[in-house]
Amino acid sequence: MKKATILGVGTELTTGQITNKNASWISDKLIPFGLETSMQLTIPDDRALILQALDYCAQNSDYIFVTGGLGPTSDDFTRDLISEWSKKKMQFDEKSWQSIQVRMTSRNLVVKDIQKQQCYFPEGAVILNNSQGTANGFQMEVSTAYGTKDVFILPGPPKEIEAIWNESIAKWLFVETQLFDKKLTKAWDTLGLPESEVAEMVEPCFEGRWPDLKYDVGYRVHHPYVEVKFSYYKSQENFAKAIVEKIDKVLEKATALKNFADITQAFAKLTANAEFGFYDFVSGGFLHHRLSNELKKYKNWVWKESQQPLDTDFFAHEENFIALFPQDENIERAVVMGHFNGKSFTVELEASLKSPLMIERRKQYFAEMALITFVKNLTNA
Repeated sequence: MKKATILGVGTELTTGQITNKNASWISDKLIPFGLETSMQLTIPDDRALILQALDYCAQNSDYIFVTGGLGPTSDDFTRDLISEWSKKKMQFDEKSWQSIQVRMTSRNLVVKDIQKQQCYFPEGAVILNNSQGTANGFQMEVSTAYGTKDVFILPGPPKEIEAIWNESIAKWLFVETQLFDKKLTKAWDTLGLPESEVAEMVEPCFEGRWPDLKYDVGYRVHHPYVEVKFSYYKSQENFAKAIVEKIDKVLEKATALKNFADITQAFAKLTANAEFGFYDFVSGGFLHHRLSNELKKYKNWVWKESQQPLDTDFFAHEENFIALFPQDENIERAVVMGHFNGKSFTVELEASLKSPLMIERRKQYFAEMALITFVKNLTNA
């Protein structure tokens, strides 16, 4: 399997001033192309360390993605180091300079000579247009002691990386990886069971006649879920199918979601264009937190919370809503009610974790189950 490394450049990353979200974003985007991220490195604005890191990435991968250090200031010297590392002279690109001038003047900003720094690229580099900023990225093949590597140099702001990716890199990778034996991953998000019990159920599925099957199995706790991941190569899909069917069977009752589905997106898609009310008397804010990203998008959603549940008759004239009520003081049982587009439901929920020390986990569980129950009952999903 072809491997990639991601090198984040910037002292603001190594000091913890900002989080390097670019690395996880790029890694996620590489998966459909059959590329595995072998490592993510973060390096401060230190010339010697960056050069060492580039060599280390070349030693451990086929594709190198470098982010940051393409701006107009004195601490933006990534392009110069790439020139030094690749032994390619820098050349001025007039088209990039014209693009900067147009972008700046159209926003009534003063164009300064210092920004010409952003218009130099190593000889032979393919310039990658940045529609969201002034610093174009670039792509080039670099001959190293470890073979020829494809290197992508990108600006630091996430929106600019995404724009360059969508316009240039994704298309290049699509062609480049057509013949790769891509790794496929199946995933199960389970609810109500601890990680150890889930593992005890899944591990026997791999026993038996699979000596030639190259696969990975992993577990990840992201409350309230325990996630199971099974990865294999597409060329062995017929063999892997039997294992997938076994896991499906043993996790049937515990599985809430599959293959990285996000219930908040399904819920938002269902209710996006409606005036919608939320009444949460159980989760203590977890339901609001889960929907926080979507709440920013949909202005017709109205949030209502209380420590004292209202009588259920309150909803007699509500058109579109979801309500979560406790059934006992320890919040071991709850009721979720919903009404949407003329359809309604009422479902009793019970958490499997009964310990007084697990009350926060139960709140998370009920918040998630409220969304799952709503989508399942009102879409027949």
